[in-house]
Amino acid sequence: MNNNNSKNHYTEAEKNEYKQKRREIREQCFIVLFEMTFTDDSYQDILDNAVESRTIVADEYMLSILDYYSQNKEKIDSLISSNLKNGWTIERLSRAALSILRLAISEMNSSKIAGEIVINEAVEIAKKYTTPKDASFINGVLGSIVRNKNKS
Repeated sequence: MNNNNSKNHYTEAEKNEYKQKRREIREQCFIVLFEMTFTDDSYQDILDNAVESRTIVADEYMLSILDYYSQNKEKIDSLISSNLKNGWTIERLSRAALSILRLAISEMNSSKIAGEIVINEAVEIAKKYTTPKDASFINGVLGSIVRNKNKS
């Protein structure tokens, strides 16, 4: 990236390129987590097949999110369950919505990205892959998780 007398000065194009790359990584993580809802395969097996067949690049950021999920899936699902309201259970969630929630929680806990940014990105993925109702639902669940985390 451009170094205009300070490492914190990036062009708008460089910032947009970085954001786009992160969004692509999140989408690829979502797809791997979604595929995991259909099989007992590890994320490594699914990712190996994806790299081979879809020419995705598994970078360090992607691996940190997937690794966090793999090591904490029960804790993540428990967190999701405890933030569901109005009689919802984790079993009632669509596979896509559940995968997006798992992705966002894993990213929040494996990176230094602000919760609000992660929520926004999760909602954007939900808008692309689920219904508007699911996107709103995901926003509410993740907002509750962030608020509860900030209280702690």
